[in-house]
Amino acid sequence: MTESHSHKGTKLFSGIDAEGSENAEFHSCQDGNRTEVAKDVARSGIALSTNETVNRFGSADAEFIKGYRGCDNEVGKQFAKGLKDISKYKVSSDLNIKQQAGYAAEVAATSRDNAEAIIQRSEVRTWRSDDLPQYGKNHNVVDRVKVVNGEIIEGSQAQMKFVGNRDQLFDRIARENGKFARYRGVKLELPSEQFEGAEQYCRGKANDLRQQADIVQQDGKPALAVRFRREADNYDKLADNVADSGLTTADAIYYREHPKIATALDIARTSHRAGTEGAKYGVLIGACISLLQSCVSVAQGKKEIGQGTKDLALDTAKAGALGYCTAFAGSAVKGVMQQSERQTLRALSNTSAPAMVVSVCLSLGSSVKRFVTGEISEAQLLTEVGEKGAGMLSAGMMAALGQLAIPVPVVGAAIGGMIGYTLSSIFYQSALEAASGAEISREMLTRTQAIEKAARARIAEEQSRLDAFVCREIPQLRQATQQLFSCLATVDQSIDATAAAINEFASLLGKQLEYQSMSEFDDFMRSDRDLTL
Repeated sequence: MTESHSHKGTKLFSGIDAEGSENAEFHSCQDGNRTEVAKDVARSGIALSTNETVNRFGSADAEFIKGYRGCDNEVGKQFAKGLKDISKYKVSSDLNIKQQAGYAAEVAATSRDNAEAIIQRSEVRTWRSDDLPQYGKNHNVVDRVKVVNGEIIEGSQAQMKFVGNRDQLFDRIARENGKFARYRGVKLELPSEQFEGAEQYCRGKANDLRQQADIVQQDGKPALAVRFRREADNYDKLADNVADSGLTTADAIYYREHPKIATALDIARTSHRAGTEGAKYGVLIGACISLLQSCVSVAQGKKEIGQGTKDLALDTAKAGALGYCTAFAGSAVKGVMQQSERQTLRALSNTSAPAMVVSVCLSLGSSVKRFVTGEISEAQLLTEVGEKGAGMLSAGMMAALGQLAIPVPVVGAAIGGMIGYTLSSIFYQSALEAASGAEISREMLTRTQAIEKAARARIAEEQSRLDAFVCREIPQLRQATQQLFSCLATVDQSIDATAAAINEFASLLGKQLEYQSMSEFDDFMRSDRDLTL
């Protein structure tokens, strides 16, 4: 690092001539940067177009995390119980596990209802009575209610019953002095497999009782006839009040025995729905950008119409895939951040950061790939990283302004984000060109040489570290991330396969998860060991 600093023939970086070759290399790098910037503008537009979807489905994902943990970190509220707490209850018999499964079903159904309400943009929220002061703990009639603006919706009170014999349950509610007569007048939420045919059964029992009432009336037993008619009325009310809980008995038991995996599957399903919506926005924006570019190229004679059509189809497909991945990953990240114990992460979840996760990874991954393949030097890598970082930041800021200026869902944010990224790139490029002018200016030569001398030593040191890290970690991490997303996006994936993918990814990040398979987790559930998270 003691080479001469004469103006001509000086080596500034890795064999680049100071006046001739470096200048050509600089402008070549600029051309490459412009291509990358164009791609990043499109990526930012697609990513920011999914911002509303990411926020909405991410908040829905957060409901499942609340249900599992039994607390809402966003508002600092502790619930009576969560799936994690219920899973620690001791099991003494089959009847006991079904009772506990009923508790788990209450929590899981509440999380699902609230997640769906958020997705549908409804202000109605479902609460367990245990978490409302007006009902207290273990209310003997009401398990769940619906609330809007702090007020309980009239007629929304519900009792959830997961029992083995549905018809016996109905009899105990409808009979004159039935054991569960107190449940009359509230909604009765049943397992999905028991809900099927429940209304018809109740109507049939009501008709049978009225026929019996007519018979005993003719036999001179008016009191018995009156009782039968009252019980018939009770069955009619039951027919009106039975409802599907949205969970089967098997689902409820699974939530009790495997709460963490069940929660992860809920998040994956919801994020998949977000990805489906995100793909639509990606296709729309990608098609518009590609169509415009193809039209210009065809008009300038750079492309044939057939090639332009092929490029349009390919670009649209890529944009749809990017929209899916952005919404899928962004909503999952948003849900976790929103319920983080750290205030900083909770605040960050309300920005466009979750929606930009995939876009940033792809953008920086492209620069890293070009560095690894030798297309750019370490200095140019740092230049691109700095430019893209500034671009992503301003894109998020302009997206918010764009949404205010153009209050149309998606459109304002997408346009604002694209403008923000483009403007920041222009400013950054202008700054680089000014710096380049200073580098070759004789008046600034002395000052520039001093900066170069210190920079060369630092860059040489960091290059060796970066080379080793990139060659060792980045390809493996990108491959593992793609495999994980692919696994989570598969709806009919087996539990063991999903767990294996998550465990493999955790191992890559230096974290050894406690359970490697369902069989190991089942062994733990049958043991007396404490659950450590």
